Amino acid sequence: MAQKTKCLTSGAKFHIHINSTKDNIKAEIEMPQGLMGDIDKEEAELLSRLIHNQLELVLRPYFDRNKISSIK
Repeated sequence: MAQKTKCLTSGAKFHIHINSTKDNIKAEIEMPQGLMGDIDKEEAELLSRLIHNQLELVLRPYFDRNKISSIK
């Protein structure tokens, strides 16, 4: 179970929707006004990869569990 932790992104609003019937997860983050205003293409690509990597870490146990159950 996830532990409650101190907020590290004060002002960000997280909207996470999990639809198990469609095997779909959507995450949207509203950033504080002006925080992303000067981000360039290179930094946006890096941010995208970092978010991807973190989501993979969170979702990996579900893929491992599915691998194990499909082998049986």
